[in-house]
Amino acid sequence: MMRPEYAPGQAWTYRTRPGDDASRVVIRKKEIEAEDGEVFHVSLLDVKLRNHRVPGGIQTAMHHAAVARATLDQSLLECVGDADDDETWMDGYAVWRQAYDNGDAGVFDIPVADILGYIEMVVASSGEG
Repeated sequence: MMRPEYAPGQAWTYRTRPGDDASRVVIRKKEIEAEDGEVFHVSLLDVKLRNHRVPGGIQTAMHHAAVARATLDQSLLECVGDADDDETWMDGYAVWRQAYDNGDAGVFDIPVADILGYIEMVVASSGEG
């Protein structure tokens, strides 16, 4: 089997959590890092992410996550075309970039569905804010 060619601007279906069937992964940027190799910066759109900090308690997008190729290989199913050129992800990327350069952030290497579950757990443990 050939390795998929992941590129910025692509939108993909992926192995979703129950209820997130309409969700898509959008590849925003690809970088090569000395420590982590290929790092893909992605947005997760049309998700149902439980978050007590947003009105209604459901966040519908995670605009930035830094992921390894392994995450994409484990998760992505089909490229469904080009994504919008929304730049909302860039704020999250800038925060990640600074933290990563300072040794305070990393790169996810788990499936996308597990990333969403992890984020929900972290938000829930942060209290009712």
